[in-house]
Parts: sequence; structure tokens; C-alpha cells
Amino acid sequence: MSEPVRIFIGTSANGEDAECEMVYEYSIRKNASVPVEITWMRQTHDDTSLWGGWQTQMWSTPFSGFRWVIPEACGFKGRAIYTDCDMINFKDINDLINIDMEGKPVAARRGQRFGGHEFCVMVFDCAAFEDYSMPSNRMKNIPESHHRMINKFSGQPIVKDLDPKWNCLDGDDVPVDELWHVHYTDMATQPWRPAWYTGQIAEHKRPDIFNLWFDVKEEAIAAGYTIDDYAPEENFGPYNIIGK
Repeated sequence: MSEPVRIFIGTSANGEDAECEMVYEYSIRKNASVPVEITWMRQTHDDTSLWGGWQTQMWSTPFSGFRWVIPEACGFKGRAIYTDCDMINFKDINDLINIDMEGKPVAARRGQRFGGHEFCVMVFDCAAFEDYSMPSNRMKNIPESHHRMINKFSGQPIVKDLDPKWNCLDGDDVPVDELWHVHYTDMATQPWRPAWYTGQIAEHKRPDIFNLWFDVKEEAIAAGYTIDDYAPEENFGPYNIIGK
């Protein structure tokens, strides 16, 4: 039996994204040819947890910095995938974990919004990443640690350029029947609304991409997925983040 593909997904800690998580997990498992092991990375008040005790006041989401300690969570062995939770998938995730990394420690899409690279979908070679990592016990106590890691890797040759279709930003200009992995990047136009988002609501630039999420949601429910299964074990409470 194949080793499971390890996927670490950043999400909120109070259940705000439960619907989003349900739809995303269904879309991953539906298209996977191998077992999948999903870890939902949520803030916790348990400081002994890898996801607890962080200084988050410079984060834009409740999970921003977690991605950088995934190789540590894996014991710096094998490969692992990181994604945000605001996505849907249409391609075998086994294809993503097995890309040619060319000996590089991490893979990510070249930047379209910020320049450099987009770190919302990442593949880690966990062993190769160890030489570039910052230990979690240090990262947790440095509010700027997430941004330091972005600056360390963004636009650098140590990052393998990932096919943009693995992080297709709001559909880009890709036809629906050619989509691999859609990232709903703009909180103002997402089909769901995280409770911690306080900005203006806007219309998505591509109604077909907006409606596609609801099509996959209907499939997930028909397959037996329920939102109640995604309720967190604890209610974390207010986030100390910049947010939007």
C-alpha cells in the first residue's frame, strides 16, 4: 500500500471555515489515487502543541506562520504539502507530491500578486528544508518570523517554481474544464465568509469559478460529508492578528 500523502492545511480555530474545509477535503479525496493524511493546522491554547503559543499579531490569517514548521512536524523526513483552506481541487494530489524538486527544499508558484513566490500552496522536501528552517520554539516567540521566512525564500533560486495551475488564483484565465487546483484568494469574493473578515463584500470576477464551489459543495454533501464533522475540539476565541 502506498504511503499516504501528507497535507497540512491552514485554517481558522473557531469553526468559521468548517464549510470550506468540508468542500476542500472532499475535492482532494475524490481525485486522489493514493491514501491522504490531512492535518488541520489550527491555533490552540495548548502551548505544548506545535500550533500553540505563537506570537500572531503580525499575521493576516489565524494560521499564517504555521506552514514553515511543517518539515519539523514531519521529523524532517519525506515530503509534505501545505495549502490554505480556501481552495478546491480537481487533480490527483499524488501528482503534486511527486513533482521533480530538482534538489530544492521547497516548491511554490511564482508570484503574481506580491512578486517573488506565492506560498499558499507548497511542497516541502522535509530533509532538504532542515538546513533552512527556524526551530518552532524560536518562530513562536518572534512576531516577525513568518515574514522573515517569506523574505528568506521569496524569489530565491532555492525555491522550485511550481506549475501555476496548482495554485490557480481565482481561476486565473484557465477554462473550468482545465482546472487543477483553484485558490479563492480574495476574501471579499469568496463563496463563504470567514467570521474574522470585516471588509467589504464584492462580486467575484468569474461567476463560473464562484458557482463551481457550490457545485462541489453539493457533491460533498451527496457523498455524506457534513459540516458538523469539521467543528474544532476547542473554541479558541478572538484572534490576535492583523486580519483584513
